[in-house]
Amino acid sequence: MNNDSKVGAMVKAKCPQCHKGKLFTHPWWNIFKFDKMHEHCSECGLRYEREPGFFYGAMYVSYAFTVGIMLVGGFVIYNFFGDPEPLGYIIPIVLISLLFVPFNFRISRVLFLYLFSGIKYKNPKKDS
Repeated sequence: MNNDSKVGAMVKAKCPQCHKGKLFTHPWWNIFKFDKMHEHCSECGLRYEREPGFFYGAMYVSYAFTVGIMLVGGFVIYNFFGDPEPLGYIIPIVLISLLFVPFNFRISRVLFLYLFSGIKYKNPKKDS
């Protein structure tokens, strides 16, 4: 994906202003540090947390993803496993939701930062 592409930068979790600096300090599969973010962009110096508590809003995005995961899980279990007992829903859905925590956390923060921060991409080719 092109570095100038907003979607490409979102997928790669890059800075919304320059599309170059990394948002997170560690890879998503590092289960003990997947949530650690840089305070500022290493390329352009942008402060990611726009105001104190800014990323609390990302919890709403995370909640929507979690509900979606649970609904899809329930639909799959009902249709492919013949409507099991309640524990037949609860255990797999909770396990799947827990497996998606690193992805959910990161995508929620990235989407919230890109959609609600008011930060615009500054193309260095156009600005020079």
